[in-house]
Order: sequence, then structure tokens, then C-alpha cells
Amino acid sequence: MCSGLWRRRGDLKAAFLAEGVETPVFVRFSTVLGSRGSADTVRDTRGFATKFYTDEGVFDLVGNNIPVFFIQDAIKFPDVIHAGKPHPDREIPQAQSAHDTFWDFVTLHTEATHHTLWNMSDRGIPRSYRMMEGFGVHTFRLVNAEGATTLVKFHWKPKLGVHSLVWEEAQITAGVDPDFHRRDLADAIEAGAFPSGNWACRPSRTPRTRCSRASICSIRRRSSPRNSHRFSRSA
Repeated sequence: MCSGLWRRRGDLKAAFLAEGVETPVFVRFSTVLGSRGSADTVRDTRGFATKFYTDEGVFDLVGNNIPVFFIQDAIKFPDVIHAGKPHPDREIPQAQSAHDTFWDFVTLHTEATHHTLWNMSDRGIPRSYRMMEGFGVHTFRLVNAEGATTLVKFHWKPKLGVHSLVWEEAQITAGVDPDFHRRDLADAIEAGAFPSGNWACRPSRTPRTRCSRASICSIRRRSSPRNSHRFSRSA
């Protein structure tokens, strides 16, 4: 199993994390900064939101394709979003992180350097949503049967590997087919080549919590009656 399961009043909680449990999910992918209709292959962080339809209710998990974020202080979140969005006087560029307002923010906030290096690398222009890693934004506290606490973050590792476009390919694709990533995902699902990967709980190393290894939860995507896809989990 993953590092631990929530327990309350002696009952097992977060049972969808238990070994052998299959849970239907719905996943939404998108660029972070682009408006509706912007090209899929621009250089930008990709976000995704996953809904787990568990027996205990809906569990939402949000993530990005880059493991670090621009800021550490949450109060700066509106600032980094405003800096990355298109210029207000002309509404350009769409979904492109690299422009003057963004660089103004980055140069004034050195904590943004790490994410910026990831974003300006090949990871900023993935080949496909089926070939893209995912990293949960939030840290969760899991408690095992003995009451021991482990802080974890959830990661997605695609079985097809991590692949990217080069800059010239991304520019040409944006002109020829601006809906490239969505079309690629839809065509693959229609053909029965469902995206698949490993879902991992990675323990966060803190002075109070240490863990020798991460527990890997293997997942497999299948069709489900919810117009979504099903992950089959095993330890």
C-alpha cells in the first residue's frame, strides 16, 4: 500500500488507496496561461486536475507537469499569474511564459529561478499529454494503523516515457494544428491506446518525518461509464 491510510474512529479512510482497489477517474489537461482556443504546443507549464470517484465521495487532486513552482510564498500567487498572463493592452502573447512582464517578475523574485529553468527547458513543450509527468501541488498527511504520520506528494510517471518537442517543431505544429495535444489524446483513446503510467506517493523528507523509500502504485487506464477512464491500482 501507499505510506499510510487515514483512520478515523477506528474506520479505514481513503480506502481507494488500498491494494487491488480500482477507481474511476476523470482528468482535465490544459496549459496554465493560455485562454480558451490558444495553441496547445506553446511553451508553458501544463496543469491537470484529477477527480477520483471513490466510494467515500469525490477526491480532487491538482498538479503540474513540473515538480517545482515559481513561488514559495502563497500570497505571491496572484502576482505570478498576472505577470505570466498576456499584456493587458493588447492581449498578447497567448500562453507564452517568456515575455517582458514575466521576466520582470522573475528577475525580482530569485525563488522563481528553479521553475523558470524547468519551464524554459524541453519540459515546457511536451510531445504529448500521454508522455508527460505529473506532480501534485499539495502535500498530504497520511496516518497508518499505528498512528504514525507521513507527509507525501503524489507523482504520475507515464509508461511511454517523457518526451518533448524541440522549439521549431512546437512552432510549426502550433500553426498547422493548434489543437495538437487534445487531438493526439482523443485519437489515442478512440483507438484503444489508453494513457497509462505509475502513480507514486513520494514521502516528503522533513525533520519530523523520514522514509526510506517511496511506495509506487501501478495504474492502468480503462474505459468507464463516466465518460472518463479507470485506473487499476496495485502495490
